[in-house]
Amino acid sequence: MEYVKGKPYFCYCDGKIKQYRYLDKDIKCEILIIGGGIDGAIANYYLSKDFNVVLVDKGRLGMSCTACATALLEYQLDDFAEDLLKHMTEGEIVLAYKMGIDAKGKINNFIKTQGNYCNFALRPTFLYTNSFFSIKSIKKEYEFRIKNGFNCKIFDSNNSPFTFPLKCGIYAENGGGEFNPYLFTKQMIENSKNQNSIFENTNIVQLIKNDHGYIAVANFGEKIYCEKVIIATGFNWEVLGIDDLCERFITYSIVTSPLKDFTWFNKALIHDVESPYHYLRTLPDGRIIYGGEDTIFKEKPINENVSNKKYDKLEKDLFRLFPEIEGETKIEYKFCGCFGSTPNNLGLIGESKIDDDILLFISCGANGIINAMAGVDVIKDILLRKNNPLIPLFSP
Repeated sequence: MEYVKGKPYFCYCDGKIKQYRYLDKDIKCEILIIGGGIDGAIANYYLSKDFNVVLVDKGRLGMSCTACATALLEYQLDDFAEDLLKHMTEGEIVLAYKMGIDAKGKINNFIKTQGNYCNFALRPTFLYTNSFFSIKSIKKEYEFRIKNGFNCKIFDSNNSPFTFPLKCGIYAENGGGEFNPYLFTKQMIENSKNQNSIFENTNIVQLIKNDHGYIAVANFGEKIYCEKVIIATGFNWEVLGIDDLCERFITYSIVTSPLKDFTWFNKALIHDVESPYHYLRTLPDGRIIYGGEDTIFKEKPINENVSNKKYDKLEKDLFRLFPEIEGETKIEYKFCGCFGSTPNNLGLIGESKIDDDILLFISCGANGIINAMAGVDVIKDILLRKNNPLIPLFSP
């Protein structure tokens, strides 16, 4: 199956993840993490501080769906709170929002410790509509946030600092952040404590249950004896032999050539609430990344004709938002990739129904990276048999 297609901008940045060897002998560990994208890298970095961890990836680290992430790091979820009440209590929604803010702070602390080699920056967020039909929902979401102590403002056509047309929007000064997801994965991988226990080009083809946990059999017959298996394979679940853990979609992105002296109000991370929705942010070299137009993921090669139509639509929409840049820039990168969605917009993180010794670490939704940063503490607490209020929210 194909999970990524096109020319992902972030893969062409300076600084590749260093090459790691493939597994060539039988080994033992406490925790085996399968999957070396951003989820696996986050799990590996934090868990290797306290456990004997092995990380494997069937290809190159960070080169699948991670490369297609646009990395708008936000505390808000994909749906409004009023819609999420079908799946969570009000208190759980507030907890999820606060989790997002805390996870953003956790990223900030990591950067302060390890250095900013992934273009991390704190940014405000702006969630808006240009449709009369969505104004009421935007205002309800604003009231929910204010009532629960989240600092934000509401803009309309009369007081908006943005140049594009809008009817109503929520602006959160401390709402988000951004980085290069590939370079962040590189930092996580290369600063982890288990440098001799990271393996590329090592495909786990079979998991065999035994009295001590699992035996993971690699593609050339080598075995990894482990107590627990963490599945961090993104939206490829072939190793589990299942294909319906959550809804899967393809999202499409374009990246412009660098623009001189162009930006928008405070370089906010921007989302609309239309259907299909769109999102955009600036990049450090003056480019704009613009994405959305999601379609249902199908278990066959990504349709190139559909992709090209989506890229064309995104380009037209971008220049409709900012007509002043048409003719000043061109689209240099076009790519698409798979992501997953759950009813409560959170990840599938915790003990699986398959077996207590198989844990899922699959971030979902538009803010999956935030889910992973919070979810790694969930995994750690499960392993240590500690309580964590987020366990039921992330439970697969």
